[in-house]
Amino acid sequence: MRLNQASDFALRLVMQCAMQPDLTQRIEQVVQQQGFSRGHIMKLVNQLSRAGILKTMRGRGGGFKLGRPATDISVGDVVRAVESDFAVVECLRDDDCSAISCSFLPTCRLKPLMQKASGAFMGVLDDMTIERAVFGLPLPEAFEVKSA
Repeated sequence: MRLNQASDFALRLVMQCAMQPDLTQRIEQVVQQQGFSRGHIMKLVNQLSRAGILKTMRGRGGGFKLGRPATDISVGDVVRAVESDFAVVECLRDDDCSAISCSFLPTCRLKPLMQKASGAFMGVLDDMTIERAVFGLPLPEAFEVKSA
């Protein structure tokens, strides 16, 4: 299974928030620090806030931070918030396989195997919390606040 770039960026964004839990992050700041596009960050913050992973604050001094403790956010939670398709093969995209032209359906023995493999993949991601992912890591130099 291959995750898209949004998952990579979302994980780094959430890890940054976890490493600086008392700091309200701002879009422009993250763009500079991580090199992501503004559009990507805005979309990810929206998706992650809808999932309760991030909490957003509007207005002057606004921004975003973790919506719940890093110990309560799994890597799988973040991935599920931004990925739209977990089907490793076409027949897993929909329970109704009638639209798929595969000679082996509906009796294929690989479909349940692929479902199990996909579930195992997500299970591994669920085993790691964001807190464990960042615990003991040094704060990246790019994240350090520069005084004027």
